[in-house]
Amino acid sequence: MFFAYRNIRRAAYVPALMDVPLTASYQSLPFPEQLASGVLRVCNLGRVDKEPFRTAPTHRLNGLLQTLASDVVVLRRPPADRESLVPQWLYCPADRSNPLPEKVFHRLLEAWAYDLRPEAEFGGDVRELVAELRELPPIWPDVDVPLLRTHQSDGGTAQPNELQYLLATDYFARRIQELEPYDTGTDLLRFRAVARGPRQQGAELMSQPLPYESGGNTWWFSVIINLTLHTVPFDSVPTLHLHLGLRRWATIPDVDSGKLRLGFGCDTSVYLRPTAPWLPDAPISDRYGIARLTWDRDAGEHRWRHGDPAGLLSRLALNRPFPLVSDLLSRPDRWIRRKSGIDALVVHNNRMRTKHGVAVGVMSHQRSRIVEWAEQALFPELVRVPDLLRSRSGPDAPANKRKDSSGEARARAEERNARARRISVGRTCAKWTESGIPVFEPRLLWQSEKTKTLAINGLIAALGLTGDGGAAGSDVHADLDQPLQLTWDTEELAVRLRCVRLVHGLGDGLGVDQKSKTRRDDHVAAFTRCRQRMAKFLTEDGASIAAPDLAVVELAPRKVFRNRENDPKFPLRLGSADVGVYTQFIADRVSAKFHSAKKDERRAIAVWMDGLRQRGASVVPIPQVSQGLPAETQYLAIWMASLRRDGPGRPARRFPIAVLVRPDSVGADAVLGWDLAAFQGVGAWTSYPRFLTRLPELANVRPEDVVNAEDEEWVSWSAHRKKMELRRRETERFVKKVLLSPEVKSRPTVLLAHSQNARQLWTWMQDGVVVKDMIRTGHTPEMELRPWLRLVRVRTGDQRETAQWWGIDNPSEVNGLAAGFWERTDDSADARVFYSTSAKPATFKDSAVEADKLTLRTIRRGERKGELTIDTAVPGWNPNLLEIAVVGCHPGDVPESIAMAVHQLRQAPDHLDALRLPLPLHLAALAQEYVLPLGTSEDDLEEDEEAAEDPSHEDEATTEEEADD
Repeated sequence: MFFAYRNIRRAAYVPALMDVPLTASYQSLPFPEQLASGVLRVCNLGRVDKEPFRTAPTHRLNGLLQTLASDVVVLRRPPADRESLVPQWLYCPADRSNPLPEKVFHRLLEAWAYDLRPEAEFGGDVRELVAELRELPPIWPDVDVPLLRTHQSDGGTAQPNELQYLLATDYFARRIQELEPYDTGTDLLRFRAVARGPRQQGAELMSQPLPYESGGNTWWFSVIINLTLHTVPFDSVPTLHLHLGLRRWATIPDVDSGKLRLGFGCDTSVYLRPTAPWLPDAPISDRYGIARLTWDRDAGEHRWRHGDPAGLLSRLALNRPFPLVSDLLSRPDRWIRRKSGIDALVVHNNRMRTKHGVAVGVMSHQRSRIVEWAEQALFPELVRVPDLLRSRSGPDAPANKRKDSSGEARARAEERNARARRISVGRTCAKWTESGIPVFEPRLLWQSEKTKTLAINGLIAALGLTGDGGAAGSDVHADLDQPLQLTWDTEELAVRLRCVRLVHGLGDGLGVDQKSKTRRDDHVAAFTRCRQRMAKFLTEDGASIAAPDLAVVELAPRKVFRNRENDPKFPLRLGSADVGVYTQFIADRVSAKFHSAKKDERRAIAVWMDGLRQRGASVVPIPQVSQGLPAETQYLAIWMASLRRDGPGRPARRFPIAVLVRPDSVGADAVLGWDLAAFQGVGAWTSYPRFLTRLPELANVRPEDVVNAEDEEWVSWSAHRKKMELRRRETERFVKKVLLSPEVKSRPTVLLAHSQNARQLWTWMQDGVVVKDMIRTGHTPEMELRPWLRLVRVRTGDQRETAQWWGIDNPSEVNGLAAGFWERTDDSADARVFYSTSAKPATFKDSAVEADKLTLRTIRRGERKGELTIDTAVPGWNPNLLEIAVVGCHPGDVPESIAMAVHQLRQAPDHLDALRLPLPLHLAALAQEYVLPLGTSEDDLEEDEEAAEDPSHEDEATTEEEADD
């Protein structure tokens, strides 16, 4: 029986008593350049034409220390303008014995010194530095650190310092380790600490590897607990989050090669823990260290990545050898079963193209039980935040909510929806028949007859058309390279589908040899050539930038191209956009191992549905709130699109995007995009499909920005800082110009921004900067909002910034999932922060909320009621907790009503499941695909396995199934 939860609980905790601050005592050590004056001199040898180092590069040494010394907390180098806030480098709890005896510490510094400048010409200088370091015994002064007492910003938000973000989480992680092991009913989970990387925040605990027998194989995985410290707008105290997830291990070698098949184009993490100290006289480490395997193009094999602990360890006399890569990849089970005197665990990721026997994710009930065990270690210094209460201020859904139905009622509803869709498409058309019926003329660029038929049927279903459009009557012996036009006529819309075979190898891979020394130049040339050929192909077929239209393009599945750089999708998309064609892609999956005809049909429908939305034929949710929000309110989304891939030597370039959604408008005026180059740089709003095709030109997309940045020259801190300040000024000017446009000023407008996406360039979106009911754009200081403007910032669970959650008080005692709009019970009358959750999507309907990955459970309902089962192979899915902060409004507004409207904007009627973001932000984010396709990064791949809160596509489902694009 369905149970409507009234409350949900978060794994979030705040200080119990701020007037009794929690303080911890540590031994600390300063950064190396403060230990010896010769450090910076050696670092700057030979840097004649480069900016000199002002601080010593300790990244590699940090990784080594985190691997060898479990009780040492290593702080990463803070930015130059904040270095005074973190004067020390290493911290060790005062009640622990020194994990780095003087002799061991000097050996590590010596290895690091030789690694700084390995060139033979600087050997004498390095030896002088080593001699200087030997004469300086490390002195660890005692220091007391307040872990949770923070300063407050001008807006009243807590502002933890760099030290507190790391030490507070480490303190409570140690407390969790001291608890009795967690009893799953089958195993006792014993958690150990994990060394944190330079970009990782907080602390992490990981259980021992657990086996799971399935399909004649033994699969391995671990449970992980992450602790992170966060802030909430206008809250005066910081919040600690506990996040639970899984990490899966790769242990099954490829049948053909006899080795693990690692992901191509990305590094693979390996977790290491020896049973004896790495170094003589060093303490044994109880912490997992992390090294990474990378592909060496010159050697044609995998090796330990330069810059990881493995490189420095090779310079030291070790008690045991570092694992050989060949042995680790060919016999991974030997290392996971501790038959080599060391744990060496290779992380499984999605690019390995091997289906793991353990599915991602932990469901809500089991998550709640493990969190309840762990939170014992947080009390009494911390208390759990009050539960969230379902809002009763008004309807939970938009006025035009999609209604679920079945049988004949469902068929009638689908017929009504298809008719509404035809009308919506017709309003975007620029051609009409002689009788005044709008004409829709999409293209289908196909390669296989099976996919061609599948796509045609998908269009018929999406628009509710009758018949095959004349396909059956076409000559089966006709030249396949000749275009075929299919025709349907309805009262609302005339459809003319032009089916054109994709010829001249346009659907093939780019043909870049990954082992070539000129790989980067080869990719740029192949990318440009593919883009130009696609533009020419479509121009010859009659495409025109004056009349943007849709093309569905068939490509082989991504795995066929082996690596991202050979995938032709992005150059084909840009070439199409160059001549006014916006694109959706469909793949031939008939040969897939888990092929399903029904699933393929739904996917084909989803492809056309997404294409129609790009055309501007979206069905916009119509928010319904009782009070506190002006009539005819429109919604403006700001999004920062990435223009090139991040690399260690270059910061990402961003391009601001603005999308305006008007719920009460129809046709092309319902969704608009900001063309910043219109009217000679003045800027103007244009239809969404025209905006998409303009984006590659507006953003000046370059093929060299698509290539991985591994060979890029390192950008100095000062140069990076200058560029960042310039981009921030440009972004704020962009926001100001958009807000002053007549279309925005003429109506009440809610400005939407995504915290994690916008705050780096629009700093007003940062917790420590924003002030209630104020805004800052351009060079002007912050000012009150204009009468027509409201400001809302949303935040997702990215980087664990919103807490994991579950429903409570179910009579069945199962902590499940609940969709709804939620308010805090600890707020004053001026509450500004609210939360939104969505229902479990159709693609995860088989994931039971009481699913157990660790032991057998009894099935409570259905045909198998009473049977025992285990859910290790069943994916676990938990909806994202979306934070909605109404940071700016006016007297007479009701912040809860504004937030409720934003929540309702996630429920687009033409989507089967709720969107991850409100529709305006969703559409703005989709424009990223015309600027730079962001494939999953290494960190994201591992995150899928670790937290798995939103497995492969998070909770942003499209229509009937996920689309190929």
